[in-house]
Amino acid sequence: MTDLDDLDHSIIAALEEDGRRAFREIARSLNVSEGTVRARYRRLEETGVLKIAAFADPGHLRTGRLALLFLRVAPAHHDAVVAALCRHPEISYVSTMLGRADVFAQVLVQDDNELWRFLQNQVRPLEGVLDTEAVLEVAVHKLWFNGRVPLSPTSAP
Repeated sequence: MTDLDDLDHSIIAALEEDGRRAFREIARSLNVSEGTVRARYRRLEETGVLKIAAFADPGHLRTGRLALLFLRVAPAHHDAVVAALCRHPEISYVSTMLGRADVFAQVLVQDDNELWRFLQNQVRPLEGVLDTEAVLEVAVHKLWFNGRVPLSPTSAP
């Protein structure tokens, strides 16, 4: 875990609103130097706290099928399943969950047939995978919202 202060949280919030926002503009809005923002950004990126990425709405893609995979995994095999999923270029996101599924993955494939083959040949045979559920994502209606309460160092999990 990386300790973040209020300035780090403010820089992250500014970039969450617009990941292409200029450091100079962020610095002005926070009343700090551009160099400070640049150095903080570099540290946040190097420590893995922050990553700027583009997001494609699957509803606007002419080709490709975006699916959300929910996996129940035997506890003894959790780390191995996560590592195996992370190695696949078709998978863009993997996380551990609490609830009906143990692992969540987002996969982008060409079409329904490729999704079926990927599940049958790459995911379900993994040792420790007990159950899989694939849900197709067809449109994104909200990716993030600006009115959220930012995490403070004392409220972070």
